[in-house]
Amino acid sequence: MEAKTQDASAGIFEWLLEEISNAQSAGMEVAVDGKIYSLPADVEQMAVMENFCYMKSYSSDENGRIVRIDFDHIESV
Repeated sequence: MEAKTQDASAGIFEWLLEEISNAQSAGMEVAVDGKIYSLPADVEQMAVMENFCYMKSYSSDENGRIVRIDFDHIESV
């Protein structure tokens, strides 16, 4: 059972990094738990992110264009 949990955690972490990379490539600002984030990340930031689940939300400008993506830690899924 623990191996499945670790696999799921790794998948979520990979998803999060891919989403951040894609957003930054598109010129959008990205925040993780309220702090502006950019890749490549330092090891400490990445280690914290590996142990949590995150929810993605969007912020738009006055024209409805997405300008920022936020990833916020959630306690349970």
